[in-house]
Amino acid sequence: MRVDAFLADSAEVVQGKIYALGAGWNTIFMPRFPAAHRRLAVAATVHVPFTDTNLKHHLQLTLVTEDGKDYPIGLRAGEDGKPQAIRAMGGDFTLGRPPALVDGDEQVACLAFTIEGLRFAEPGMFNWVITIDGEESARLPMRVQLKTQ
Repeated sequence: MRVDAFLADSAEVVQGKIYALGAGWNTIFMPRFPAAHRRLAVAATVHVPFTDTNLKHHLQLTLVTEDGKDYPIGLRAGEDGKPQAIRAMGGDFTLGRPPALVDGDEQVACLAFTIEGLRFAEPGMFNWVITIDGEESARLPMRVQLKTQ
């Protein structure tokens, strides 16, 4: 499957289309560290070949450091009520074959993930990684650096 993805300040999917604001960047400038970035979105179109329609697929979005370690993208309360790191977002999806679909044509799924308050202890290089069915399908580099005057 082919995945086209981008970073934006905000993105959402409405009636099968991605609506984005502040799209097409790859660097976050912070005035100091540690820091929290207010909001960002990872938006993607997943191009599903005709032969892969009507099948369940699993998509996962993770953030990794430049040395390949998973980086937490948020926190949620665990069963014990204590905060636990969120290290991935995603889920299962299936695209069917509508009656008017021409044999052999691909289907396109539009997705948008919003991450609020992403924390960074220090500057560095990161990559947003999208995997489908366990295979890496897209990688978006993102640098976080100190803002200079």
